[in-house]
Amino acid sequence: MSGIGADYEIKKYATDVLVVGGVIGVLAAAIRAREGGADVIVLEKANTARSGNASSGIDHIQSFIPELHGRVGYTEDDMISDQIASGGDLRSLMRADLIRDFVRRSAKDVISLEQYGLRFRFDDSLLPGGFRIVPQFHSLPTSYHFEGRDIKRAMTNRALGLGVAILNRAHVCELLKDGDAATGAIAIGTRDDAITVVNAKTTILATSGVITRLSHNPTGAFNFELFETPGTGTGSGKVLAAKAGAEVVNLEFFGLGTSYTWLNYSFTVGLPGGSWWPAGRITDEGGNIIVPRSKAFSPDDPKYKTNYRKESERLGAGRGEIVRLLLQGRSLYFDLQEATDEEIAYILWALGHEGKTGVLKRYFEKNAVNLKTARFPLRLSGKSSPFYPGIWVKGTTTETSVRNLYATGNEIGGIGPPLPVAGYALVFGFGTGACASVRAKDAAPPKDVSGPYAEALKNRIADLHANAASGSGENWRDAEWALQALVDNVISKVYTETAVSQAGQMLAQLRESLRLSAGGPHERFRAFEVYELFDLAALLIASIFERKTSIGSFRRLDEEKFESENEGDSIGVFFEKGRIQASRLSNMLRSDAEAE
Repeated sequence: MSGIGADYEIKKYATDVLVVGGVIGVLAAAIRAREGGADVIVLEKANTARSGNASSGIDHIQSFIPELHGRVGYTEDDMISDQIASGGDLRSLMRADLIRDFVRRSAKDVISLEQYGLRFRFDDSLLPGGFRIVPQFHSLPTSYHFEGRDIKRAMTNRALGLGVAILNRAHVCELLKDGDAATGAIAIGTRDDAITVVNAKTTILATSGVITRLSHNPTGAFNFELFETPGTGTGSGKVLAAKAGAEVVNLEFFGLGTSYTWLNYSFTVGLPGGSWWPAGRITDEGGNIIVPRSKAFSPDDPKYKTNYRKESERLGAGRGEIVRLLLQGRSLYFDLQEATDEEIAYILWALGHEGKTGVLKRYFEKNAVNLKTARFPLRLSGKSSPFYPGIWVKGTTTETSVRNLYATGNEIGGIGPPLPVAGYALVFGFGTGACASVRAKDAAPPKDVSGPYAEALKNRIADLHANAASGSGENWRDAEWALQALVDNVISKVYTETAVSQAGQMLAQLRESLRLSAGGPHERFRAFEVYELFDLAALLIASIFERKTSIGSFRRLDEEKFESENEGDSIGVFFEKGRIQASRLSNMLRSDAEAE
């Protein structure tokens, strides 16, 4: 029976390691934990084979690459410095210990994807190792260009082959906790009326990391002529962690950046670079070049490092110029008019593996688009984050402040920008899975404390059904839209204590009036996502309130009222007995000696 009045079946499982989510980091953690001898269960609200940020594939993954980098004199320390420098005026919040750990393990971990049948080497490559390697996030090329369209399917098959139990269509509503330790999770079915309880010795959070559904789409209104890749990130992992008592950091920077995209398609994979490298360029309405095309350099060139660093600086400045001109109302265009036939073929190959741009490739082919003459208009996109939020972890084991609870992949705080994408998810996933499996070996099975959690969950579901039956409740879409409108009004580049306090009061009033209704499993699951978004918005406002002085693009107009803060302090927010608490987590950017 499904929907109103359903009699819920409670399914219970026990395991050594529970992994929550469906992204690359989840599968990496599950694989490594299982290889370490642990029993592993994955709970995912969609399907791990095609979910998360890499659901439809990736064409690039960052790594230290000894075959190339050793040849040109680019060291691990150089890459670490590049990543820290990417933080710009927020670099004091970067976790150098975690960045160092990633760089030093990436060379082995990333190329291990070849074992899953993913192609990294090509006969036409002129680079060491037969790789295709492109510049993307650092001053030198550090991203493998590879055939990653089916990375999620390949990793899912690997996990299943090892004996990992993957429970798809199960949305985790809350973590179980006994005293100061995490002991598993409780979930609802997204397509049935089951409640799933998993008691686990260790629990890993590795959801997508992004929180895009906290804000409206870039137009500020529905625009049916705009193909907008929908925001899918509810920040569920962050909310789960905070409700368990683990600190979530850097939320206050959400929405403070400005970016750009195409006029009628929002997923542009780093243009004019990224998947469009090296031939992408930007021009104005008169055809004048604003950002010229890039160049590829041979590792045999003695000026290889110098040339690429100049290219990186030029492209970074060019992206800033694009935003500046669009803010002035200028018309700008992306094109490939200087590309060779070989470069066009290379770019189409990349688009075919980079997820949502596979749609573009098929569109180009079906409509016989001439990429040497086409011009694509640009527009300002929605709010972006100059520094990405995440869960605070105590060190390279990635255990949170809650015992036996780990965060990994894109859920880890203090790594971005750029958004810690596939390479970080993979490497930290492997590392966290290994650490959690070791912990589980010596741990006793946890006590089943799910009873009160299950009763609270059933009561909330009953309220959703009752509201639907009486016609008195509101649809989850309407509630989400109202919340997004409030958050959009809150987010600013300048804050005052009074304004933030008022925003908190408005959010509390909106939450108090919330009466969601849901009948079937899908509507019910969406309603629970909206509950998460309300919790996330409350954490966001608390983070803004606690950041008393200006840093980077975050500005406080009333900062003279407060004592100066250590720029290396991160604001950690979490729930304690239903109320939000805050703490300061100091000295994130540690010296080499301290991080060793």
